[in-house]
Amino acid sequence: MPRIPRDIVDAVRDRTDLAEVIGRHVALSRRGKNFVGLCPFHQEKTPSFNVIPDKGIFHCFGCETGGDVFKFLMLLEGLSFVEVVKELAGPAGVTIEEREMTAAERRAMKQRATLFDVLTAASRFYEAELWTRASGATARAYLERRQIEEGTSRAAGLGWAPGGWTRLIDHLHKEGFSPEQIADSGLARPRQSGSGFYDTLRERLVIPIRDERGRTIAFGGRLLEGDGPKYLNTPETRLYQKSRVLFGLDVARAAIAKKGRALVVEGYFDVISLRQAGFEETVATCGTALTPDHLEKIRRLSRDVLLLLDADEAGQNAAERTLEAFVSASIQPWRVTVPGAKDPDELVRESGAEALEEALNRKQPLFEWVVSRRLDRYGTSSMSRERVLEEVLPLLARAKDDVLTFRVSARLGMSEAAVRKQLTEFERRPREPRASEASAGETAENRGWKPHVDMVHLLWLLVHHRDHVADLLVRADPSLFDGHAEVRPALARLVSGEPVATIIDETGDRGVKRTLLAVVARDSLYTAEQAPRAVIEILMRLTQPLRAARLAKLQEDVTRFEAAGQFDELQTTVREKMELQKREKALERALRESDLDGAMSLLGTP
Repeated sequence: MPRIPRDIVDAVRDRTDLAEVIGRHVALSRRGKNFVGLCPFHQEKTPSFNVIPDKGIFHCFGCETGGDVFKFLMLLEGLSFVEVVKELAGPAGVTIEEREMTAAERRAMKQRATLFDVLTAASRFYEAELWTRASGATARAYLERRQIEEGTSRAAGLGWAPGGWTRLIDHLHKEGFSPEQIADSGLARPRQSGSGFYDTLRERLVIPIRDERGRTIAFGGRLLEGDGPKYLNTPETRLYQKSRVLFGLDVARAAIAKKGRALVVEGYFDVISLRQAGFEETVATCGTALTPDHLEKIRRLSRDVLLLLDADEAGQNAAERTLEAFVSASIQPWRVTVPGAKDPDELVRESGAEALEEALNRKQPLFEWVVSRRLDRYGTSSMSRERVLEEVLPLLARAKDDVLTFRVSARLGMSEAAVRKQLTEFERRPREPRASEASAGETAENRGWKPHVDMVHLLWLLVHHRDHVADLLVRADPSLFDGHAEVRPALARLVSGEPVATIIDETGDRGVKRTLLAVVARDSLYTAEQAPRAVIEILMRLTQPLRAARLAKLQEDVTRFEAAGQFDELQTTVREKMELQKREKALERALRESDLDGAMSLLGTP
């Protein structure tokens, strides 16, 4: 396990803007001091994902996932704890010595950093070849024909991979990178015969592929003349998996959240051209179909997605294949037909941004478009309509959208009642239990501490109003919490003033961890003025069973001593009983008169 000193971890956490980090991946809306958004860890239609900056915690009330900024990036990006702390330490202005990491993690971090270094150096090389070398003239002319302005090209980091087998390798070798490191980054390939490597991209216009933080992780190469595939990407690496990367998302993320929509196109130059025309909310896949990972990245920012795929048969087939993935991701997909052009880039170049906006305004729900296309394929007979309905029933059932059911019914020329009847029959068909359902029992067995309402309220009061209640709880009898052993350490640490994020991070009991996250996310339970009285009332409820049991025991002793004629013992017991009853009344009076100090002094364990 990595060993980074706790004070270093706390410093990185305290100096990192939680809302800013999460806002890179999730569209957040302010709600008072906090933020809400759609959870990135499960599919939901109503936002239940809360970000609480002043406590350094996020929490989803839907799937109960939560934690601090380290946990967020570990879950979202699959990084180790040390990798996350190291990545956040730099921007936070915190220095972490390499000796604080294990040898294995040091190697992993170095390898990751080296890949970024190689790719950054390659990007500078390609850009210089495009703008300052004679060999880049062909590419510069191509960009001019496509009406891509120089400012747009430079912002996108476009470059030129010159001819020759080892031009890039030779350049990077002079900068201190070995051929093996260059190959690990995807920029070189081993020769099929003999030893050594050769450049992956040669005589191609180069487009950097960047991650959501704007770091170059791969390259696409556009062939301008000669034989070979039109586009060629560098291969997948530790940094680049095409099924998880959306081209242009680093720029589009903020625009998608602001405009409430995402435009999905097919090609890199569609993205670049539309971005130049003012449609910064545009992204594309890297030569693959839309995957659940792609849609998950979009869903965090918007559930309104417009597909602008090519109008040819391949583009239409690609659009139809994405429908199931969209339904699974709870995203509303729209199909946009680009009139009089084969792709949106051509439309913008020939007719301007207004023409594209008009096309976007004529969007059609993808589900309806798929139904229409299948009707065109099968015909409009009764049997054909029944066949189309049977094909889309599984998706319609999963969508659970009344408006969509109505629209599909109308498009099929069938009554809504008839479609709903078939939907009901479909949902009653036997099905195999999902993996999540099959493991539900096992999960329930390991949920940890079962929350007790008074303990939950005490946790909340300590998290949100510690300065008003800690002194009262210090005076409470510790034995009151003997029945809640799982949560006692968290209570004690909160009383002492430890950060709740640290406590959550180090708590082993799942129930306590889950409850603390929920407590942090709930920002309205008691006001600061109400907090001390609330603690007294909770302590009264906790001590009440003890007081009642003591009173019942004294009454039992009174009866026994009276029957046995033990008058000295009887007199002592009666006095004790009367004292306890007097104390009960004094406690009630103190609380009624808001004498909290007096009430606290009377709350000793009987």
